[in-house]
Amino acid sequence: MYYGKQDALEAAFPDADEIEAKRFFLTEEQREQIQNLAGAPLEDRLLTLHVGKKADKILGYAFLETHEVRTMPETLLIVVSPDGGIAKILLAAFYEPPEYEAPKRWLEQFDRAKLTPGLRVNRDIKGIAGSTLTAHAVTSGIRRVLAMYQILILDQATKESE
Repeated sequence: MYYGKQDALEAAFPDADEIEAKRFFLTEEQREQIQNLAGAPLEDRLLTLHVGKKADKILGYAFLETHEVRTMPETLLIVVSPDGGIAKILLAAFYEPPEYEAPKRWLEQFDRAKLTPGLRVNRDIKGIAGSTLTAHAVTSGIRRVLAMYQILILDQATKESE
């Protein structure tokens, strides 16, 4: 099932009172930090993340992650919990042939995953037979999102508390 942006955000945060969009224009230093942590390129310097809130409590952070699989794009809505683990992955768009789409069961191996050196295909992440490029594209996208979370949310919170 593919989700439109609004439907994906509502599915990501069904209990939210508010879903706030936050925009970031990355400095070159932030962009390089994210690329280094992710081990994957980051083309855009303008990023939007969505913060799901209930009352004053943050439920999580949702990132729309678009990347090329073989020759066509895929867009995932990746939700990161306040503790920095993957909470949910929703498929928003997939333009490759359907047989290359990552199965839901395969995506479940990312549940609660955090950014570690082992979060890679053929290490902590099993590959997908016949869809190697999809497995690598999704894993790189998730690593990018977790790196964005670390730089834009965690590091910023640490700086503000000092």
